[in-house]
Amino acid sequence: MTKSEVLRVENLKKYFPVKKGLATLISSRKMEYVRAVDDVSFSVPGGKNLGFVGESGCGKTTMGRAILRLVEPTSGKIYCEGTDVTSLNKKQLKSQRRKMQMIFQDPHGSLNPRRTVSEILRQTVRIHELASSKAEEDSMIKDTLEEVGLAPAEEFGKRYPILLSGGQRQRVGVARVLILRPKLVVADEPISMLDVSVRIGVLELLLRMRDEFGISLVYITHDLATARYICDRIAIMYLGKVVEIGPTEVIYSKPIHPYTRALISAVPVPDPTVKMEEIPIKGYVPVSVTDAFSSCRFYPRCLYAEEKCGKEEPSLVEVEPDHYVACFRAKERSLRA
Repeated sequence: MTKSEVLRVENLKKYFPVKKGLATLISSRKMEYVRAVDDVSFSVPGGKNLGFVGESGCGKTTMGRAILRLVEPTSGKIYCEGTDVTSLNKKQLKSQRRKMQMIFQDPHGSLNPRRTVSEILRQTVRIHELASSKAEEDSMIKDTLEEVGLAPAEEFGKRYPILLSGGQRQRVGVARVLILRPKLVVADEPISMLDVSVRIGVLELLLRMRDEFGISLVYITHDLATARYICDRIAIMYLGKVVEIGPTEVIYSKPIHPYTRALISAVPVPDPTVKMEEIPIKGYVPVSVTDAFSSCRFYPRCLYAEEKCGKEEPSLVEVEPDHYVACFRAKERSLRA
């Protein structure tokens, strides 16, 4: 792990056992697993944002929770500023959590409805012992609320979450993270449940976290447009696997993996005169993945598949500096991208 890296993930896996009846288990004599995250590796430099994009069920949220050990990884290594997070006990993990935080998708469900905004933030301050007096706590709470755009802080601090709009609630969620000044934040679709009119404000706030406080962001979304706006690099996930990763504008201007090209072509263009390219994809994504792959996992849906694709699973290869693709025809297709 280099000094510039805030996060390094190596061969991360998270498998969930499939519940079966006793008779089925006895007859099969083996436990099946849903391979939600299957051998994912990546790194995030300090002060940079990495976006994970993919359709629902591809493993994005599970990966984000596994990074923070909100769910325990099945295997793999997670390093935050050189610390092996996977080896920490509960006491050590508590102190590490100050460096690694999460912004949840639901701004209402993630806040305690029985606490005021100031009480929610005060609880965070006290758990992590950030202040030595109540006056210092009050000062930290006031400053943080103002930093996230909830002013006057005295007025918003007295309110319960039910009295806030969706955008204001999400700002409280950001404030709860920002007050800790973490090194890494996992943002799990933080604007998907907000009105379109307030989304840009929350995105700007996340960019401020990077630019003013040097906080690195793992941004999880299915929205390619917002990922392009906020992320320095983008990783495309499919069935628990990263199939393409690279600088944001490279992914958009020169997508190579067939799945990435399908996603990019599906982004609507606000011009009725522009003819939309037909999406080069067939079939449907499986409901769940319970078997180990002996082929490219996009093979059944790929229009460019060849015999080798059905017999082996491709690994990520570098087709140009910092641009990796998991496709046997990646370098061939990169010449035509």
